[in-house]
Amino acid sequence: MKPVYHISPDHGFLNDPNGLAQFRGEFHVFYQWLPEVTPQGKKQWRHCVSKDLLHWTDQGSTLEPVQWYEKDGCYSGSGLAVGGQYYLFYTGNVRDAEGGRESYQCAAVSRDGRRFVKLGPVVLKPAAYTPHFRDPKVWRKGDHWWMLVGAQTRELKGNAALFRSDDLLHWDWMGSVLGPGLEMGYMCECPDLVEVDGQEFLLVSRQSERGTVPLVLPGRMDYSRGRFETEGPAALLDEGLDFYAPQTFVDESGRCLLFGWLGSGEKDYQLSQPPVREGWLHSLTIPRELFVRGGALCQRPAEELKQLRRQEQRTECAGAAVIDRGTASLELSAEGLGSQAVTFDFGSVLKLCYRPESRTMQVMRKKWNGEGYDEKHLSLARLDALRIYLDQSTAELFVNHGETTFTCKAYFGADTRIHIVSQENIRVSTWILEVS
Repeated sequence: MKPVYHISPDHGFLNDPNGLAQFRGEFHVFYQWLPEVTPQGKKQWRHCVSKDLLHWTDQGSTLEPVQWYEKDGCYSGSGLAVGGQYYLFYTGNVRDAEGGRESYQCAAVSRDGRRFVKLGPVVLKPAAYTPHFRDPKVWRKGDHWWMLVGAQTRELKGNAALFRSDDLLHWDWMGSVLGPGLEMGYMCECPDLVEVDGQEFLLVSRQSERGTVPLVLPGRMDYSRGRFETEGPAALLDEGLDFYAPQTFVDESGRCLLFGWLGSGEKDYQLSQPPVREGWLHSLTIPRELFVRGGALCQRPAEELKQLRRQEQRTECAGAAVIDRGTASLELSAEGLGSQAVTFDFGSVLKLCYRPESRTMQVMRKKWNGEGYDEKHLSLARLDALRIYLDQSTAELFVNHGETTFTCKAYFGADTRIHIVSQENIRVSTWILEVS
């Protein structure tokens, strides 16, 4: 049930990816972690290191809540490799006996990427926000360092606070980056400003009464005013049932790479999942490269993932076809779909059905705690290509070369056969994916 090629905990509870960076030629990924399978507790940062984005070595816990300013948890934040040093910025969570909350934006630094020295709080919460103030993201632009912090305003509206610094340790508040006319729920978590192909996008994980969703807003940051000027409506970064808290970083080759939390959902939904009985829960997504097409932010699997491919099988499908690779850790690529009516059924656990007359793709994921399927309908004017990654208990769909993505949990059983029904001939390639 545990994924083969995804970052997953040996035991305990995993959520947000944190501190992403490439430092001294190595990729570093941290994630929020609890040693017991529970969504709440004194979270710490678990550390993984890789030279190739494929083979990950668990370095154990790097940030643990032992100081007064973080005594109730080291919450999410970002990483930054600069000048031979690796900085981590994170939120220290403090609770009192009555349940009140305080938060501190803190820093830690390392010269070797293994041992980090905590520097304590570097940003205190401005009075304009409630104690729901967390998840610092830091980057360089022009002559200054900049930090975004996810925030809830005193009016109980979601936003993000912008700070400026000359030395990474002393920060000036520049104000809230989002205007009052945007519907940002009651909290914006995990803010992230990305610049890809000369265009800027603001990523936020919005909390509202309707649930939690990852959003992307096109626009540009007006650094002189401290305001992100939107240039179009917000859109879902991922259409799936189990994707949240994405974070990006730029690697040494200049790629903008993203990891997301392949989890999310209410407490009961999370704890109902089968891995709880095995003593672990949740994974991170595969690494994804961001790019722009038609002004929209798109995602594709990192090129390194092709190195996992084993035993390619090519199939020409017309009418009905069955592919049986004997595993649920695989990649499927379907080309030449031509926007025809087509259905993919992965072991009766995950089903995709595209209907050109309604211009929708129906995605059905088998429920693990009851009968039937969870369903979602994606508006899709055309269907040209699919690239799908399955890994025992995860599914990641890249539609039309990454213009749309869909991520979800999917707990596959012994039947991993793929049933395909199409009107006309389509080309399908499948690979077993292994980490050797």
